[in-house]
Amino acid sequence: MTLPGLAMLLLAAVAVDQMLLRDDEEDGAPPDRTVVDLGSGTAVVRLPAP
Repeated sequence: MTLPGLAMLLLAAVAVDQMLLRDDEEDGAPPDRTVVDLGSGTAVVRLPAP
């Protein structure tokens, strides 16, 4: 297999994986636990209770 052929095969495998995964970038993000105030330059991150 040539190098361009291998690159195309890997690209196709990644594309199929992404289509089957349907992973959203926002999945797994903690809801309403992070607040960023750009005006004052502060960020608050609330960790979940143990």
